[in-house]
Amino acid sequence: MQKDNTAPITEETSTQHPLRERVGLVVSGSDTRAAVAAIVAAEAAGVQQIWMTQSTPEPDTLTIFAAAAVQTHHVRMGTAIVPTYPRHPLALAQQVLALSDLAPDRIRLGRYNVFNNKEEKHPLKVDNRIG
Repeated sequence: MQKDNTAPITEETSTQHPLRERVGLVVSGSDTRAAVAAIVAAEAAGVQQIWMTQSTPEPDTLTIFAAAAVQTHHVRMGTAIVPTYPRHPLALAQQVLALSDLAPDRIRLGRYNVFNNKEEKHPLKVDNRIG
């Protein structure tokens, strides 16, 4: 419910990006080739941003974005959620870093950690070093 002492937020009064830049398209990731083709076509049609979710057993969203990144120039690509529990945080960081190199300032990463406690489930710990 809006307070009486505030003006409604419109495209003219918003401090965010214009409406066209805030609205995006959701692409299904069940078929990698089709998803990449949809992202390329969406950019050609003027879509500003693409969103995908990561579900199992579908192909990896970040890998689909990497394939699309080398075929597009402007469209922003974002993950609604990438679950962190099936992958090590360092591997995820490396994958996002490489993707960021392919598509600078065009990647938005949404993540979800199913373990909501202070104990890390993927600790980076070295017990025995070789060499």
